[in-house]
Amino acid sequence: QARFVRPSACSAAGRRLGRPFRRGLSSGALFRPPRAQVGKHGAMARLPFETSRVKLIFAEDDFVFQEIAKPAILRAGIPDESVFMAENGEEALEFLVQLQSGDINDPIVMLLDMRMPTMDGDTAAKKVHELQTAGKLKREPYLVCCSAGFTQVVFGGEDGSDRTFHLTMPKPFSNNEVALVLENAAKWWGPGSVSTPVAARGGGGAGKDFDKAAVCTIIVDHEPICRMALSTALSVQGIDEDKVVMCDGPDEVADALKEAQATPGAPLMLVLAQSQWADAVADFGSLANKPFLVCSSVADGGPSSERFDAVLPSGFQQSDMKDLLEKFRTWWARCP
Repeated sequence: QARFVRPSACSAAGRRLGRPFRRGLSSGALFRPPRAQVGKHGAMARLPFETSRVKLIFAEDDFVFQEIAKPAILRAGIPDESVFMAENGEEALEFLVQLQSGDINDPIVMLLDMRMPTMDGDTAAKKVHELQTAGKLKREPYLVCCSAGFTQVVFGGEDGSDRTFHLTMPKPFSNNEVALVLENAAKWWGPGSVSTPVAARGGGGAGKDFDKAAVCTIIVDHEPICRMALSTALSVQGIDEDKVVMCDGPDEVADALKEAQATPGAPLMLVLAQSQWADAVADFGSLANKPFLVCSSVADGGPSSERFDAVLPSGFQQSDMKDLLEKFRTWWARCP
């Protein structure tokens, strides 16, 4: 399990701003702020917004959401060493204060969860405004609220969102939402600034971008509770529940697959509770949008059939679901 070093434990000589969010990593990333650039007349001059220069502070106390969010942030183009993980608003503010000694050409974006122990995101954002008003921030952050109460990105004050923030983003979020945050942060930063679109950064092999939020999933199981369990577990891993189709049996698979063909290029996953139901897919021959075929309810997670791309054990856990999606990503990268 990843460990975090609290800002208060940092040394003066070389402050260790949180360990990179990665399992099994033994050493933390050292933050060495570059020298601030000075203009012709001694005034501080800043360059246009660049995603690669962004310093992103992410405050979230839930470990599951941390695991989902960090890869999405990296896929949006933020360097690993520029992501600072905080477990509450107080730690996020400590990171912000530490980053004031850095280069003014490096934008700061703060993603703050609305509900956290010690200090919630709303209180932290108000503290930021207090520091701004007092003239204590040389580098002001772009403030983003992360809330499970919203289903889409909204701007400060819209649709009941908090005016304290520049933008409110739903959680869990994908790299697409992070990219939208960066695009708006670039507009806020100043004219001539751009953030690199997600599509331009590439994804898997053959230049394809695997976006979990874009995955279309068909779950086939006679048991409603099993279908719901699979859907919920997938949503925790970043799959959009609105793109999940549930079928009671193989007879409904044909229509579901036909509907999925209406979204060309989108990753498609078909989860079958029984291995013999794979015949329902075989009958279709060549599909334009080929599904990643999964058999669920497999005893002990052992292989069920060579016809499947992956299997899920009957008593699956989130780690199994995470491994499944990694296999899906690899399979998707190889697909023509």
